[in-house]
Amino acid sequence: MLELIPFLLERLGIMIILAFILAQWGPTRRLLKQPEAGWQFSVLVLFFATYGILSNYTGVKVNLAEFSSHTWLEEVEGTSAIANTRTMIVVISGLLAGPVGGTITGILVGLHRYSLGGFTAFACALSTAIAGGISGMLRPYWRDRLGSQALLPICLAGFLMVLEMSLILLLSKPFEAAFELVQFIFLPMTLINVLGVWLFLSIIRLAAREEESVRAREAERSLHIADLTLPQLTRGLNSKTAEAVATVLLEQTLANAVSLTDRSVILAHVGVGSDHHRAGAHWTTRPTEHVLTDGALRLVTDRNEIGCPKHDCPLHAGIIAPLTIGAATVGTLKVYYPHPESLDAVEVELIEGLAKLFSTQLALGNAERQAGLLKDAEIRALEAQVHPHFLFNAINTIYALCRTDVERARVLLLELSTFFRSNLQGARSAKIPLQKELEHIEAYISLEAARFPNRPFVDIDLAEGTEHLLVPPFILQPLIENAFLHAFLPNQTGYVGVTASIIGEQLLLEIVDNGQGIEKERLALLGREVVPSTGTGTALFNTAERIRSLYGQQGTFLIESPLEDGTKITMHLPIETGKELPYAYDSN
Repeated sequence: MLELIPFLLERLGIMIILAFILAQWGPTRRLLKQPEAGWQFSVLVLFFATYGILSNYTGVKVNLAEFSSHTWLEEVEGTSAIANTRTMIVVISGLLAGPVGGTITGILVGLHRYSLGGFTAFACALSTAIAGGISGMLRPYWRDRLGSQALLPICLAGFLMVLEMSLILLLSKPFEAAFELVQFIFLPMTLINVLGVWLFLSIIRLAAREEESVRAREAERSLHIADLTLPQLTRGLNSKTAEAVATVLLEQTLANAVSLTDRSVILAHVGVGSDHHRAGAHWTTRPTEHVLTDGALRLVTDRNEIGCPKHDCPLHAGIIAPLTIGAATVGTLKVYYPHPESLDAVEVELIEGLAKLFSTQLALGNAERQAGLLKDAEIRALEAQVHPHFLFNAINTIYALCRTDVERARVLLLELSTFFRSNLQGARSAKIPLQKELEHIEAYISLEAARFPNRPFVDIDLAEGTEHLLVPPFILQPLIENAFLHAFLPNQTGYVGVTASIIGEQLLLEIVDNGQGIEKERLALLGREVVPSTGTGTALFNTAERIRSLYGQQGTFLIESPLEDGTKITMHLPIETGKELPYAYDSN
């Protein structure tokens, strides 16, 4: 009987190879945790049934004292039988796929064994079907399916081999031939099937542990990256936070370059290619445009697909993921790798997960900033009402005019009242008519002109029908104030123009001055982040941020300022109409 073992070990080798293939199959791993999984369950049962039938065909043909192992078995005649690993396959099928899967596999493999014939055909077919059902029913008791507890499968395989031999003795005729066959094949088949069950499950267990280990490492890496980057993103998506995030990602991933963009320019680029992919420049890659358009992640595996105009650009492959706030795509996270082979599933899943995490943090930070901006607007308005310098200067000016120009003093008192009432009402309203915002501006200009006669000339031009359109409060006055403070040299007489018109379905607001302009480096930051200033440094940033938050992609805020050639601020807002609000001209 021992001479049968080497031939069965040969069959076991085939089983081990297929076990490795099965262990790398994702559905198998998922079925270990969820045996009822639709089409995956059907495929798994079909796999085991096919594997069991293959075991029947490649088994060792035994005819008492002699046997053959080198032919494809299509028929077993007379008192011949088959020694194979059929039972092992059915046991594993039941343990992995449950009672339904095990029973189906057992019946299919058993029927095929019966079709091959031989005096043990019926006994072998019956024992195979029973083995599948029993293995499946014991699945719930196989508590540690991927752990070290292998005693149940080993004992189960041994028991089922005893059952098969018993059925052969009970059901196969003649009894003498059945008895002699059992004596010859019982020990080799039991050893090989038990060993096969242990090896097969060990391979699957190791593969699952490897996957869990990889996932644990990636989860740890993701959390570490998130811990380093999320505090930056709470401050919004700008050049400083983008550079900090990109630097962390470059250090913590396999990438050789990391870039973040908003919808118009590169906010930061670290790593290779930074000589021409510079912060503040327009992004030049076609895939970036596609991601910003459809909001879907893209893999780039070819330099030509990247589309960089520099022919020797070192960026060869990368992952471009959208950064979103709500339903709007506000930017991209671009992670470049030295070779397309580096874009494995682990890296793609990591970058996609980080992009979603960054998007969530941007949304939360945006909500916090909007609450802060609204509060800032209210505080700014209240401060303006009691600001010592502004209030004292205005009162002193009016006091002086009371001696020389009583009528002018009376007008300025009314303007001061209008200015403070406008501040108070604006702080309480989400939208106000454009006319009321301009009245606020005119009150401010009158008070400033009384103090400084050489203040720039301000011209306000409203197109017909725009005066009642709704705009956010304080959207123009801070910009006029900003022009007064920063656009002109001391004692320079200048011009500031404010125009409003309707272009298509949008309200166009323009503030133009003929001042000294803005340096290119400073211009790249204005409106995108708070910049150092002699004032609070927030006027342009707050206005741009409020437009982005209130209108999303429907609103725009653009600053154009050639050095020494003036500044032009353009805002496009969706047209909103409403009944004119009662506006703080009451006694309350």
